[in-house]
Amino acid sequence: MIQVIYILIADSGLCVLDRKYGEADMDPNLISGFLTALIQFGRELSSGNRVHVIDFGAFDICLSLKNNVIVAAIVDKTDDTNAAMAILADVNNAFVKQYGDILQEWDGNLEPFEIFKETIDEITKNGKASEKKILVPVLKGKVSPMLVRLGQMDQNTYDVAKMCTGKLTARAIADQLGKHLKDVQKALHTLEDMKMLTWKEIG
Repeated sequence: MIQVIYILIADSGLCVLDRKYGEADMDPNLISGFLTALIQFGRELSSGNRVHVIDFGAFDICLSLKNNVIVAAIVDKTDDTNAAMAILADVNNAFVKQYGDILQEWDGNLEPFEIFKETIDEITKNGKASEKKILVPVLKGKVSPMLVRLGQMDQNTYDVAKMCTGKLTARAIADQLGKHLKDVQKALHTLEDMKMLTWKEIG
């Protein structure tokens, strides 16, 4: 999920609003220093609404710049980066639209920005808008070893079928069985043809 979103003014380097969703426990001094670096980086971006992604160890930092406003987010590695970038652009556009006039003669008061957290919640779906949706195979009923003995199913397909519990992706099944992914995919196609398999979305 999106761990936290920061909205900063590029010229001053001041963070005017932050919205935390995840459990990421980060050193505030480290974040402050890194955000300062983001601001300097933001000044070098070309004009317009630009979005960038920076590898930040266990997380990614997504960055959107528009009209002297920087929206930065700490995002889980498992999230869809493209989706996260689009979300930040939407947050930035909404913020500039709502506060653009205020920022031109801003007196440093942060209170007017607090209500914008509701807009952030809506756009980010409470931090979950960039979560990947993963499909996992689910076996319909049970599979009998008799199918293998009768030649109606090969051993590879049977082994894969036993792993289709609705919790593992095709790649995870391949890893646990020590098989090539293409062999697992072939078995899944066979199970689909036999009307023994369905798919469930998780994440």
